[in-house]
Amino acid sequence: MEINDTLLSSNSGLAPVKQQSESAIASAASDFDTFLKLLTAQLRNQDPTSPIDSTQFVEQLASFSAVEQQIETNKRLETLAENLAVSGLEGATQWVGKQIEAVSSAARFQGEALNFVIPESNLGDSTEIRISDASGKVIYSEETDNQRQKFSWNGENNDGDKVANGDYVISVNRMTDGKAVDVSSALSLSRVLEARLDGSAVKLVLSNGGLINPGEITAVLDSVTQDVTDEAL
Repeated sequence: MEINDTLLSSNSGLAPVKQQSESAIASAASDFDTFLKLLTAQLRNQDPTSPIDSTQFVEQLASFSAVEQQIETNKRLETLAENLAVSGLEGATQWVGKQIEAVSSAARFQGEALNFVIPESNLGDSTEIRISDASGKVIYSEETDNQRQKFSWNGENNDGDKVANGDYVISVNRMTDGKAVDVSSALSLSRVLEARLDGSAVKLVLSNGGLINPGEITAVLDSVTQDVTDEAL
């Protein structure tokens, strides 16, 4: 899961696709105009007593037609790309307002508790949950068993002090004899606030500041009006 730094308009993701397509069309159109001018000049200045070979002229006309078709193809591809992007965005709106569970290693603390699910595992003898700041320093850790369970972090470090608002990373460490034998991500519990286009990809903006792909969702937990509860586990 990525951290969403800037909320852009929902149509912003169409711009790069459209700009690239328009650039390609402009380039092809330029080549087309240049070819047309050269062909016209060639016909105008040819020697009447020695005209262009008919085979060569047919080949030039074929090239003329190919460039024209390339321009039309680029225009149609632009329309297709825009339609596919919009279609994907419309489909993603089904998640807006839903409480979801998604693969997550990062979240943004903004003063309110962050909720996660720790998956069950048969690796190691115990589980250690670690939360690190942006520099990679572990500021909070908690030991538990390997069962699937809900974990809520209220923004306090190991000394019980509130940490500053910002971006943090949560890791699930499976331990044996005090050593990590496996490190994985937790599953975040969050509400989907918005569906948007990020470049040409559809992204979901979460209430914990995350930005995820719809494919990272592992479960839909409850209705729009309810909060995440232990029963959802």
